[in-house]
Amino acid sequence: MHKEQHHIKRRYAKSSSFIMALLFTILCGAVALCLGFFINFFAKGHFTQSTETLLDTRFAYIQHVEQFNDSEDGEFLQFRLNTENDIFKTLNIDVKRLAEGVILFNYPLNQQRYAAKIYSDDQQQKTVVAYNITEIAKDFRLMQIMGICSIGFVMIVVFVSYIISVFVVSGTNKIAVTAQEIITTGDLSRRLDFHYRWDDLSNMASVLNLLFDRIEELMNGVRRVSDNIAHDLRTPLTRMRNHIEDLQSRSSDPAYESLLDEADHLLNTFTALLRITRIETEQQRTHFDQISLDQIMSDVISFYAPLAEEKQISLTSSLIESDIKGDKDLIFQAFANILDNAIKFTPENGTITVKMDMNGPKQIRIIIEDSGHGIKKEDLEKVFDRFYRADMSRNKAGVGLGLSLVRAVISLHKGDITLENSGNGLRIITNL
Repeated sequence: MHKEQHHIKRRYAKSSSFIMALLFTILCGAVALCLGFFINFFAKGHFTQSTETLLDTRFAYIQHVEQFNDSEDGEFLQFRLNTENDIFKTLNIDVKRLAEGVILFNYPLNQQRYAAKIYSDDQQQKTVVAYNITEIAKDFRLMQIMGICSIGFVMIVVFVSYIISVFVVSGTNKIAVTAQEIITTGDLSRRLDFHYRWDDLSNMASVLNLLFDRIEELMNGVRRVSDNIAHDLRTPLTRMRNHIEDLQSRSSDPAYESLLDEADHLLNTFTALLRITRIETEQQRTHFDQISLDQIMSDVISFYAPLAEEKQISLTSSLIESDIKGDKDLIFQAFANILDNAIKFTPENGTITVKMDMNGPKQIRIIIEDSGHGIKKEDLEKVFDRFYRADMSRNKAGVGLGLSLVRAVISLHKGDITLENSGNGLRIITNL
């Protein structure tokens, strides 16, 4: 479960909202570029063709009437061009080429823009015919500005798309991370924190918070029932055990000893249930102190060393100095349960190793690995459930609360625990 946590947060670039926004941006950009290109291409082509036709018509008219005078009527200019009277050089006019045979220039005498062609008649005289395109040039310039603005609009769309993706993905990441934390820690009091009320994510978050409220209420109800049942039954069971013990002292019947064992078994079960409930409701957090984790692990190993030696199991350890804030008794009980299970399910002449190292700058990792038969893959998570017992443990003593207690203790200390099958048995990894 914890191995999948790094997949919960999604990167902006891989989010569906960003991809959709990017596709929309590319589409808008492609459309804008195509429209800009074709509008510019066809507008310029049409303008050039119509201007050239107009100039040809004007020159034909001049030839038809067989009368030529240099003239300036605002719309047209026409003048002879020769080496003695080169008006372009005389007026220092800067000429630009518009198309083959068509030129552009600004006429300094009236500050207007003209398109012109130079014609040669039968006498090899050059005639310049120019048409005033000042207003057309303004319109064309306006069209170019609109094209640039459309590119700017596309850039705005790109920026807005990024903002949308950041907003949506950060919201979904927040929902996913909070849900993952609830699953990991079992802390049903966590809620999604959204400051907005106008968007769909906030609406979904409010619905999920209502769902979490209901789940927390139901789970607390189940825990209270379990706690009450265990608490209410423990008193009559204790009384019954005392009666059996009293009867055993008066009789040598072996049945009383069997009844006494069963009563002790039931009392231990209810005691474990109450202990898990108190831990899960975090009533034990007031007992937290600075403790030496390596010393606790050393005590656990020393406590179980005789039992391991009795089964001829090699119990080795590699510990490092480490201090954490926690409950010494609960930590001892948790790792005692783990080591007890390891010895219980490791065959004779097997091996158990206990190793401590750092998993990052502030987290301590404890690995307990045995050479037993391991656990079926589908049971790796189920063994943490209350009263659940894997098939191979059916013939072993216990009620299936050991690992439930372990997970409750580790969760109380804001840690995590995972089980995995190794090549030689079961490996239990705990991070604190």
